Amino acid sequence: MLQSNRLTIYAIGKIKKPWIRDGIDQYKKRMPELNINEIKTFNIKNLRSNNNIIICLSEEGKQFNSVELSSLLLNFKNKKINFLIGDTDGISPDIKEYSDIILSLSSLTFPHELARLILIEQIYRAISISNNSPYHRS
Repeated sequence: MLQSNRLTIYAIGKIKKPWIRDGIDQYKKRMPELNINEIKTFNIKNLRSNNNIIICLSEEGKQFNSVELSSLLLNFKNKKINFLIGDTDGISPDIKEYSDIILSLSSLTFPHELARLILIEQIYRAISISNNSPYHRS
């Protein structure tokens, strides 16, 4: 079973659009243990350890469907999973080099604020899939 307390999102910048903040808040109510850190810059060295997985979001990354993403996250067992979301310039190549996985949400390009909302929804969906919740089918 996938648990949100093992998942952290590190995102450059703050959410400025109220409708995106409202959407994120709705999923945070469902997953209060999900950590979301709005930061100014990535400190990748603090995240590198045997117990941490680093997943960068980038348009050139690998795409998964929702069931595959749930399975991928489940495969990391008890490790902490850290998602990195850049700003409008994306994530630098040196940060991507340290990553365990580069994930693409779509071949479409999204504003970084919207990408955060989409990622949070997909995390909730992945947890729902692992728990056999009806959310994934709705």
